Amino acid sequence: MRILLSLLLLAGCVNVVDDRRDDDDAGDDDDATDDDDATDDDDATDDDDVGSGVREALLDALEAGDAEAIDAAFAEAALAGMPLPGDRFLFATWWPDAPGSVSLVGDFNGWDTAASPAAGPVAGGWYWATPAAIAAPGTSKYKWFSADVYRAPPDATAYGWDENGRHGWVSPPADVAWFEQFPWSSAHLETPRAIRSRLPAGFLPGSAAAADARTLLMHDGQNVADPDAIWGGWAVDATLDAGGYDDVVLLAVDNAPDRFDAYTHVPDDFGSGLTGGRADDLMALVTTEALPFFRSRYGVAAEGDSLMVAGSSLGGLVALYGALTAPDLQGCVGALSPTLGWGAFAADGTQALANQWTARLSVAVYLDSGGGVDGSCVDTDGDGVTEDSADTDNYCTTVQLRDTLAAAGYEFDVDLAHWHEPGAPHNEAAWRDRFFRALAHCESAGWARAR
Repeated sequence: MRILLSLLLLAGCVNVVDDRRDDDDAGDDDDATDDDDATDDDDATDDDDVGSGVREALLDALEAGDAEAIDAAFAEAALAGMPLPGDRFLFATWWPDAPGSVSLVGDFNGWDTAASPAAGPVAGGWYWATPAAIAAPGTSKYKWFSADVYRAPPDATAYGWDENGRHGWVSPPADVAWFEQFPWSSAHLETPRAIRSRLPAGFLPGSAAAADARTLLMHDGQNVADPDAIWGGWAVDATLDAGGYDDVVLLAVDNAPDRFDAYTHVPDDFGSGLTGGRADDLMALVTTEALPFFRSRYGVAAEGDSLMVAGSSLGGLVALYGALTAPDLQGCVGALSPTLGWGAFAADGTQALANQWTARLSVAVYLDSGGGVDGSCVDTDGDGVTEDSADTDNYCTTVQLRDTLAAAGYEFDVDLAHWHEPGAPHNEAAWRDRFFRALAHCESAGWARAR
């Protein structure tokens, strides 16, 4: 099978930003799994858990202007949670192209651009501020300011959006949902990336409610909620809110420039030589690094029937591959427009998922696609995988996997669902419109609270 959707090259593509401290860039040399602060913190808001040593190490490095020490200290601080609390919160940011002097602005100082001037720059572009005591950090938004530019803080652990765009939270809010992000360097994939979460309003890490929460893990993490993402992103947060999924903790792992390698289970050739085949490494990152970090930080179970995993395009492919190879990890998997032709573009098709998934497993499955269908889903080259044309949005291969699962004993409307949206394009806007169906199917198939 040699036909590859041209849209595949764009769908879910990584956002590459020329800023080594941008939230989509985990460009730190440390291994997140070696950081005791990242794994021992069961309370994301408890100042004592952060440890004064982390704060002091970063402040000392900034004041000394030692680039190597700043990088090491900031890597640890970013996993503990920025800004760092203490007698005064320590805020730090990398802004090498700031157009002028830099200041910290937020609710705590009335957005006064002169109230909290930042020290710096040092080491090529670091700035920091320790404003006067903040009375209500859980209701305080903030940004950095320079020469009429209000910059959403890429360094903020807790963040959200309002009518003025993205902002950081000084501390996680109590009355609204919020997002968190952490830079991640993996022992399994060389390219750094970020991992993210979205916590429901009132969520308390380590609480009984946290232990009971359902979790949703998604691939292409930077696209699942950011309104500035490609095609406007998935807006999964809005879908969760509209559907009444008030207990759901959203977890996400960003893609990176290695997406074609990390999201595919075997090497294949779509016209420029063999590529791919590192899905096992991505799954190791998910199962041995990201999920343990989330469980420790928040106290969620994030496994079995309480965990749903989802993705689209190549993200849908790797979500299905993870379900096939570790079915007990999650109770349900959702794959939207999955790139199921992978393994049959230039190969013989034997390792394409439709030819690998031959038994009914414990994990429930939701499949869908858009595209236009002319009724000619045919295996024209005899590799065991039906062909998709450029406008079918992986419809033919998705239907083939659907039929394979049904033949293996899966039951429609029990542990298998399939939806076709005729004419829908291969992009995040279309997946955003259909994702509620994946959530509904997984809920009906047994996606449930952990206890």
